[in-house]
Amino acid sequence: MAEGRLRKTTKKYAEGFRPKFHPNELRKSFKPNEFVFVCDMGDAFGDWVPEDWILRVLEVIRRHPKTTFLFLTKNPKRYWAMKNILCTFRNTIFGATIETDDDKLYVSRKISSAPPPSERIEYMRSLRFLRRMVSVEPVIRFTPKFWEHIVGIEPEFVYVGYDNYNNKLPEPPLSKTLELIDKLEEHGMTVYTKTMRRAWWEQWR
Repeated sequence: MAEGRLRKTTKKYAEGFRPKFHPNELRKSFKPNEFVFVCDMGDAFGDWVPEDWILRVLEVIRRHPKTTFLFLTKNPKRYWAMKNILCTFRNTIFGATIETDDDKLYVSRKISSAPPPSERIEYMRSLRFLRRMVSVEPVIRFTPKFWEHIVGIEPEFVYVGYDNYNNKLPEPPLSKTLELIDKLEEHGMTVYTKTMRRAWWEQWR
């Protein structure tokens, strides 16, 4: 969207997804009990983001201790690198997008340039001193052990949903995704569903 409609209509996205810092955003104030998704159209913890930008955002979060903030990244290794700072933020949930646990599929289909899912899983498992969540969106074909990997992270909640942008990803059948959700809930996970539908290839059968 930032390369299309948003680029034309929203000043912040005039340069698409090119990393850019917006100091004016730091002047915002937030209400107690508000839930704020930080950098919802980007990855604040990508390797390309200067640490100073992250620290300045964290300063704003520290000024609002009664507001809950959520980060979402495909690079939880960066959480680990900054763990001594991040562990002091109890009003912040540090999430990771983990669409699958199948590294071979992820790499062979060139899903993205993000670290392989197994790396993301291991870093999230190691960050037990942080509040954590997992986003399985857009869901991609996974192994029968996927639910175990997610449970092992001990997230506060999990998002599960299908792709919204018709990318023809290697999606699991809806029945398998529903089984995943059932398994997670059976093991005490709070699951929020996003776009739920049959896999694109199922619709042509």
